[in-house]
Amino acid sequence: MGKDEAGPAHSGTRAAHCSAGSATGQPGGAVVIAFISIIYASLYIIIFNKLGLLKKTVGNICAFAGVGVVMIAAIVFMWYTFAPISNDARMFRYIIPIVPNVRGEVVEVPIQALQPLEAGDVLFKIDPEPFEIAVRQLTAQVNVHEAERRLAEVNVERAKSLLKVQAAAQIDLDTWTANRDKAIAAIEATEAQLDNARWQLQETVVRAPGPGHVVNLQVRPGNVVTTVPVASPMAFVSDETNTVLASFSQSAVRRINVGDEADVVFVGKPGQTFAGKVERIVAASGQSQMSASGQLPSFTGAPVTDRWAVAISLDDEELARSLPQGTAGTVAVYTNAGKPVHVISKVAMRMSAWLSYLTSP
Repeated sequence: MGKDEAGPAHSGTRAAHCSAGSATGQPGGAVVIAFISIIYASLYIIIFNKLGLLKKTVGNICAFAGVGVVMIAAIVFMWYTFAPISNDARMFRYIIPIVPNVRGEVVEVPIQALQPLEAGDVLFKIDPEPFEIAVRQLTAQVNVHEAERRLAEVNVERAKSLLKVQAAAQIDLDTWTANRDKAIAAIEATEAQLDNARWQLQETVVRAPGPGHVVNLQVRPGNVVTTVPVASPMAFVSDETNTVLASFSQSAVRRINVGDEADVVFVGKPGQTFAGKVERIVAASGQSQMSASGQLPSFTGAPVTDRWAVAISLDDEELARSLPQGTAGTVAVYTNAGKPVHVISKVAMRMSAWLSYLTSP
């Protein structure tokens, strides 16, 4: 399924966010309910006035009104249950704080903000000179220890020869053997330090961890960056995932299953409705989490209103990749049951889009 012509999604009101994830938070949803009510009101005129099938008695009018209220309520209940709508959908992506592994002064920033990047592209470079000096120093120390080792090996062989003709004492051989072993250990320790220094030198070039882009690019040559995570010089928006997340009330989620079809309308894409499918359901909420502490959990008796997230994957993968992180929209999920009421959500989505031409999101 591709995309249908419609209007831009309307963000609705904050009151709708606190509701049970119902479609009445959308202008189109309210209009649909009003439309159903008008149709039923028209039946009153036809039955009582035009055709005269029922007399205008108090009992008949009350019965007709009661049937209408029950019927409309049943339709709305099935609508909310089998084709729920959420107006807090948004495009989510991983945000990776870029923290260099070495501290130093930035000497080059070859990228621009929002520039598409691939894994391994250079984000910025740190002055490598202090690390090059460390590499040279440790390389020289390794050479010194290797010279000491060679001297100790020569003296060990000489002491062995002299010991055979009793021209040297055993202590001389033991001393040079210890010096040789000490030099070998020093070489191994210094080489380990040299490997770390070379790694630090390599880390002066900070690269992109994957495909994505940098949004708020403020780091410039001359800035000093550190290895402290809270002082991250930039945030990298990863293109690893292109998932639309929307929250639904727990009563609405109970009918939603992985693989259910969905419609998505984005504020930034007016005139279009995009098809997708439910990828996963995040059946967890923050209000019910417990952390290790010395305090007992307290309960207030207030109803839990936490909503659960539903992840939607768009059929149009190219569009999903092109949407900026945080793009807002509206999602309607069509469950396997109650398919006759699915049309109400389809109409509500498009009516909300049309009405958004007249209202600000």
